[in-house]
Amino acid sequence: MLYSPAVDMTAAEPKVVVAHREDLWWLLAEACQLEHMIMCQYLFAEWTLKDKSDGLTDEQSEAIERWRSLLRGIAIEEMLHLALAANVMSSIGAAPYLGRPNFPQRSGYFPASIQLDLMPFGERALKHFLFLERPEGMERQDAEGFVPTAPSREPLSESEAMPRGQEFLTVGHLYRGIEDGLMRLTHDLGERALFVGSPRAQATPEMFHWPQVVAVTDLDSALRAVSEIIEQGEGARGDWEDAHYGRFLRIWDEYHSLREADPDFEPARPVVAAFTRQPFDLKDPVTVITNPEAHRAAEVTTIAYEVLLPSYSGSSPIPTRPTSSSSC
Repeated sequence: MLYSPAVDMTAAEPKVVVAHREDLWWLLAEACQLEHMIMCQYLFAEWTLKDKSDGLTDEQSEAIERWRSLLRGIAIEEMLHLALAANVMSSIGAAPYLGRPNFPQRSGYFPASIQLDLMPFGERALKHFLFLERPEGMERQDAEGFVPTAPSREPLSESEAMPRGQEFLTVGHLYRGIEDGLMRLTHDLGERALFVGSPRAQATPEMFHWPQVVAVTDLDSALRAVSEIIEQGEGARGDWEDAHYGRFLRIWDEYHSLREADPDFEPARPVVAAFTRQPFDLKDPVTVITNPEAHRAAEVTTIAYEVLLPSYSGSSPIPTRPTSSSSC
């Protein structure tokens, strides 16, 4: 059984500042990027899992199918979180944000403790997923290779007119800052002045056939949307057993139980994240697809992905160029 330290809600965490609408807009855009990239990490890990044709025992095959289902379910909920964050953005008069930087993302683009990469399913990936989904205030170590190197972001002053990146330690920490910001701006400006977005711009349960989608038109619905994200991810104020963190913890325990019974058990195929070309923003060489047929398939997949993103937001299909990687 993996030891899970108690949640220390007294742990020192920097305050997320929301002094005006633009600060809230910035934080929600950052939340959308995180949900997008975290979802891609989980889908990539799922797609690397073996099946019965790979010489697994019945017990191993059954476990892998459970993990596949859990990973897909969590990834789908990350899609829901992206939709909810986009609804909150639309409600305050901003456009949904569906872009993202290239993988891998180490320290610098996000706060130093938030790093993202595409990895095959296994111990390293699970340890990284547990770190990302850990409840606010819980101490955990990230997986090997995820070492913060960028300095912490300077605290944002409420007197600054322009928004910029702020420091947060967990995804839950970011959303609690957004939650506090929504309440503060509603108090300062009033609901009618804050929630100026058209209700027609909202993703709705009827449109998406998804009961958990919250159409955001006022403070109450905005807080319900944020609460849905927090509770599914880290759990409701420490109740994380059925949240993403708890589900990954169960996968971790079962994975190690099977590895103890068979040290040669490898649930994932030996894969790496490959690119169609060297990304402009990465100085170190990456794995580039050289096989012409595989390269063409990756290009078609990337184009389909770019068309899907603006279609998801309900806007016209414009080139988003989210990444040069064929992995997502």
